Amino acid sequence: MPLDKGTVERTWAQLSFSYKDKGIITTWNKKAEEVLARKSEDVVGKVWTELLVPEWISWSLSALEKVQFQGEEVALPMVTGDGLHCCVRFVVRKFGRGNCFLFSCGHTPCAETPRQWPLEIRQTEGQGRAAFAACDLPGNEMLLEEEPVYIRPPPSLLHGRPEWDQAWSAAFNQIRAALKPPAGASFASLPEKPLFASTALVRDVLGFATLPESLRSALLGFSFPHPEDPHPLVDVARQLAELCKERLPECKEMDVKLLQVGILVQEMNIFPGGRVFWTLSRINHSCAPNCVFFAAGNRWGLRSLHPISAGEEITISYLGEELLLPTAQRQWLLWRSKCFICGCPRCASEQDPMRDRVCACAGKGPSKWRVVHQPAVWRRQVASTQGRAVALLKEATEFPATGQLECTAEGLWVYGDDEKDPKKSGWALVDGSTLGLGRLIEPVDAPLPGIVDLVVPGRLQSRLRQKALNSRGKIREQMWYDREFEELPDLVAAAKSARGAERGAMPAGFARLDVSSETWSCGCGAKLGLHPKEKELTEVAQRVFAMALQDHPRASAAGVKGLILPEEAFVLAALRLADDAGQLLGRRHWIWQLGLLFALDLDLSLTRYTYMKWDLAFASGTVAMLLEVWDWLASLNLSQDPSYFLHSRASRLAKELERVPSDAGQALFRDLQQQLQDRLSFTPAVSLLPSRDFIPDTLFIAH
Repeated sequence: MPLDKGTVERTWAQLSFSYKDKGIITTWNKKAEEVLARKSEDVVGKVWTELLVPEWISWSLSALEKVQFQGEEVALPMVTGDGLHCCVRFVVRKFGRGNCFLFSCGHTPCAETPRQWPLEIRQTEGQGRAAFAACDLPGNEMLLEEEPVYIRPPPSLLHGRPEWDQAWSAAFNQIRAALKPPAGASFASLPEKPLFASTALVRDVLGFATLPESLRSALLGFSFPHPEDPHPLVDVARQLAELCKERLPECKEMDVKLLQVGILVQEMNIFPGGRVFWTLSRINHSCAPNCVFFAAGNRWGLRSLHPISAGEEITISYLGEELLLPTAQRQWLLWRSKCFICGCPRCASEQDPMRDRVCACAGKGPSKWRVVHQPAVWRRQVASTQGRAVALLKEATEFPATGQLECTAEGLWVYGDDEKDPKKSGWALVDGSTLGLGRLIEPVDAPLPGIVDLVVPGRLQSRLRQKALNSRGKIREQMWYDREFEELPDLVAAAKSARGAERGAMPAGFARLDVSSETWSCGCGAKLGLHPKEKELTEVAQRVFAMALQDHPRASAAGVKGLILPEEAFVLAALRLADDAGQLLGRRHWIWQLGLLFALDLDLSLTRYTYMKWDLAFASGTVAMLLEVWDWLASLNLSQDPSYFLHSRASRLAKELERVPSDAGQALFRDLQQQLQDRLSFTPAVSLLPSRDFIPDTLFIAH
């Protein structure tokens, strides 16, 4: 295609160059060098088609002839300086006789052979535009990279402006709309709350108002709700647009509705860091996505989670840690911030495994046990090592049990029956880790994975007190909910774990929610109704266990900058919340699992930022918590492997365990350590749960 005059210029793209006079390249920039590994002196003066893969030149020129209108896209396979190839996607900004103005909107990773552009954007019924795989795509691979088309102005833009006077503050604080859930939504029963304007929305306005007309028009090509939509965010955007037009000089000449749309288009399409991307921002959401957004330094892109077939819709998640919330909470968050009710396969499912509850049928222990400790174990009159010994059971001895179990500070005890001599009936300790002994007895028939776990509901708070707060006076806990429970279920039933459950399987002893009927069904035939405390605990847990811990102070000293310092009373109350949820609802319920994650992060922080040292029993409990959360995630049948959530924590913990002193009870610990190492075999490129370092403020010593 003859091009006497023309320019391919860099605006916000990864790759750019300029060419004039029959396609001779006249300029080259640093970004182009990074992508194609070619220096300016090696490129300027050459014909631009020399950058194309030779066997694809005719095809590329033909493809260019077919794009005529602004916004149309074309992908060109190009050669890098080191002999590799990448496919660069260009968007038409202007096309005329003999010249065209293009900008690049991303590229595929460099490879030995040319790759096809991995996706295509097309109109769909009911969803607007969506992305679909243009060919079969491999799993766990980078599909494309691109730079943002737009970046929202930073908070510093608002500093020191004369408009921020008392009158502005009064008007700004009056902007609000009622977050009234739509009728029929799964979250319709959630309490109505107000939605307020934020300073981020003000930055949306200023950024949009100061954009060049061409870029502003490009942004308006993205999806956004209609300005008359009844959604509360649309109303808040309208109110703020009116205030900004009245008060801010940049907005004086702009139409209120255009400013309102400017806010909405950014909020609907923005990524972390205030970035909007030409391709990535057009990809739809799913709570069970097949791809994930990738960000590392100044690189952003799209990675596949598993193989994708040609024609299959490509999806990402707009949520991060919130993916571990129940369906109603996820849908509410997306409706509040993105103005849609998610109908992905996970949200449309008739069951919600995040709210699995323990059933009373889990309260009975195995009926036959075997001694595995050398040379023997004692059976005692009461469930305590201080109790009178009534029988000595040698290694390999098998004995019947009544199914009666009791959990004490020393661990789990099982009541063994001696039919020949009732006086020798009594309690045997299952695991002696707290005594430095390791596993003592184990079930013979129908073993229950996790029945001897080291951390059980009702013990999280006391575990912290004994280890880190043992010498401190009693702290008054914060109270966020009524703890006058009508009854606690059998402790053993509540303590039952589902570790080792197969992916997607419903383990015995637990009941799963049927969303439409609001009833829980167990394999034993039992039907459970809504627990009277679940709703109250859910509202508290969603705030307390948030990864950011936003409302708490942070350390500023060198070496500990950013360490979160919540009040000790908050930490104790959070652990109590996890304990209560675990006892009331069981160990497969999401509140208990996020409570374990909270306790895990606390353990890792205590050993890094205080003088607390690892010991065998405490370290074993920490590993057991991580393994339990890992196995829970694996059983949920999520599209992401558990490593996407926990790998960074598991890797950090594995290094910490190297400092744990050895002693006589190390067999169980070494087993747990090996299980942890086995989970580190796959290293994901993306972490969906950010790190969270925090310790109680009373334990912080400024350096």
